Amino acid sequence: MKAIIIVMLAVEAAAFLVAAGSALFARSAGRRRPIWISLSISMLIVASAGNSIAERHIGRPGADVVQAGALVLIGMAIMTILMALRERRGLA
Repeated sequence: MKAIIIVMLAVEAAAFLVAAGSALFARSAGRRRPIWISLSISMLIVASAGNSIAERHIGRPGADVVQAGALVLIGMAIMTILMALRERRGLA
């Protein structure tokens, strides 16, 4: 496995853990500014980088895992955008 694929897997795992931790342990009343939009932007950036790395290394070990992780991060970015909309409208 190439080093860039290993590093991208680690970055995707870190972004996944940050998003999951923020969704599970978020305290919206204690914060002055919601973090959901910045979290979704960072996940979209990591997902697009992972997807482009996976496309350049098609057939190599780990490339399909990087691409699957990128798709999961895109889904989680959509989730955080929806959570931001829910907070903005006062439904939380």
